[in-house]
Amino acid sequence: MALLYAKPTEHAIRALIYLALREEDRLVSVQEIAESEGISPHHLSKVMKILARRKIVHAIRGPGGGYRLRVSPETITLWNLVEIFGGEEAFHECALGWTACRDDNPCPLHDRWVLLKEKNQNYLSEVTIAELAVAALDKGAAPRFIGTA
Repeated sequence: MALLYAKPTEHAIRALIYLALREEDRLVSVQEIAESEGISPHHLSKVMKILARRKIVHAIRGPGGGYRLRVSPETITLWNLVEIFGGEEAFHECALGWTACRDDNPCPLHDRWVLLKEKNQNYLSEVTIAELAVAALDKGAAPRFIGTA
């Protein structure tokens, strides 16, 4: 289940952590986040536009514009981001790739896979961007996220 490793979801998580570690009112450009995180500005720009449409970030256009969080990082879960970027589809797939795998026609891994998917979804629903930002600070990863102000 590589849902967290889908690049748009990964980029969104990294950008949101970056924004969560910023002053609340400071606008941050896509270029700044991209340079700090080693992400393509082109791809990150697409992700940020989606996050703005979903009202996760506030976008200000023009010179001096940029992005800032629109909602508290405590309210943004990893599951929210998985859903926004379509990763929840992985939770409907068979572990063995069988197209007809269902409760009434299970593959050999079905029962265990259902439990694992459920645990993963619960975990992703509990972990927030705020928690990840704190963990980044605690683990010394903050310089990568904070960069220069």
